[in-house]
Amino acid sequence: MKITWKILGIKATDGLITQARYEARVTEKDLAVDTEGYWFFKNAKLVVPFEDVTEEMMVEWINAESENAIEKRLAEQLKNLAAQQEIPLPWMPQVFTPKFEE
Repeated sequence: MKITWKILGIKATDGLITQARYEARVTEKDLAVDTEGYWFFKNAKLVVPFEDVTEEMMVEWINAESENAIEKRLAEQLKNLAAQQEIPLPWMPQVFTPKFEE
């Protein structure tokens, strides 16, 4: 399972980051689950100079404050997606395709 993050934007007050807009994606084999949202930091603080903040730091701060809730939820959704049995569309030709477990 691979999780990728993208910080799409931030808001700051007096040089302190208060909010981040993010996109997170989890993939495994040919399945993927995406989410996009806003994280509002409970305690706006800056442990490094504003100009030195990186996307990786923002992701770490969000994961630390959320206790990895976003990544856990994405993993849960991916697991549920993988468990679903896809039903062929009734108007399409019915083709048997064996599934092999790895």
